[in-house]
Amino acid sequence: MKRFSEAIQSEILLFDGSMGALLSRMGHVTPCPDELAVTRPDVIRSVHQGYLDAGADVLLSDTFGATEMTLAHKKRAGMGEKITATAVRLAREVAGSRALVAVDMGPTSAFLYPTGEAMPADFYKTFFDQVRCAKENGADFAMIETQTDLGEARLACLAARAAGLEAAVSFTFGRKTGRTLTGSPAECCAAALEAAGAAALGLNCSPSPEDMLGLLRAMRRVSALPVVVQPNAGMPETAPDGSTFYPYSPEKMRECARALLEAGASAIGGCCGTTFDHIRALKPLTGGPVPAPAWDGQARLCSRRDCTTAREALEAVADLSDPEDAYDLEGDETAVRLDLRGLAPDEAAVRTLDASAATRLPLILRADDADALRAALLACPGRPAADAPADLRPIIDEFGAFPVA
Repeated sequence: MKRFSEAIQSEILLFDGSMGALLSRMGHVTPCPDELAVTRPDVIRSVHQGYLDAGADVLLSDTFGATEMTLAHKKRAGMGEKITATAVRLAREVAGSRALVAVDMGPTSAFLYPTGEAMPADFYKTFFDQVRCAKENGADFAMIETQTDLGEARLACLAARAAGLEAAVSFTFGRKTGRTLTGSPAECCAAALEAAGAAALGLNCSPSPEDMLGLLRAMRRVSALPVVVQPNAGMPETAPDGSTFYPYSPEKMRECARALLEAGASAIGGCCGTTFDHIRALKPLTGGPVPAPAWDGQARLCSRRDCTTAREALEAVADLSDPEDAYDLEGDETAVRLDLRGLAPDEAAVRTLDASAATRLPLILRADDADALRAALLACPGRPAADAPADLRPIIDEFGAFPVA
């Protein structure tokens, strides 16, 4: 069986559809759908089998909320390894050699400092532990999906790579804003995750399939990576009896998927509201040649909120040591060079996060200590540049930063 990165660059792939929403529709309503892999393996096995029979090339394990950080919110701390191992094995047993298996990884519901209290190491550890377990139990790659914060998504990708699995990273964007929950446009997500070593990018969940066309084109302009698109079956609506339904029929989803493929998607699938019939309807659109990259060939830097070419970013650099000084910039600056020299690793990480919150500009991290540079590059949401001695270049390359020295 091909590696995921090889498969998605060889032909149009078909991912499976909804797990959580489908389980609810089947009558399995629970605050922790991931736990069903342990308590009702027959149900989860039947879902995987349904998608495989519908033609899916990729099955996602029932592990969307199975990191320890997420399970702690559901009063199920300590169950992450058991749920992940069981769920991945179920998907692997059904898939056999007919489909790839991805460990499904959703957001943790925590927020990265300074918006929240969680630190980069907290996210990194919870994702690393889940991917390590998934790899041991047969996962082919990590599908990091429905991501709403660029910093958290980047940490998940870095952790997956360190644990030994390729990663696809998929974001969800607001219909009105065209940005993630924490304010990142599609261009920032694409540039940052390609630099972090993702094997593919993605769009999933909301908004509607039609709204994803512009987001897909934006990602392809700034990155050469393939893009997986998994829309909902439209936006949920409320029936007269008070129940929720998704309005897009399998035939309507096929029309939308055809437009997404014409816009450059390399893989399609479904999210909330999609069923076996929706995936079966998409199958005839897959298997053909993948689209040529639309990337313009320019290297980019990005903060959480803005993306620019590296050449433009380095035109007017402001040198700062105190992140608070970023509020006093005059507006003509194109990047901030943040001095981290002399700082301990934890101090470097905090200063980097504070600066990222204080300015929309991309950061250039100036450091002369390996541990401090590593901590800052791990923490930085976006794709920073790094100004460091030549002997630290391997660390710069490890995190996908842009070298300026």
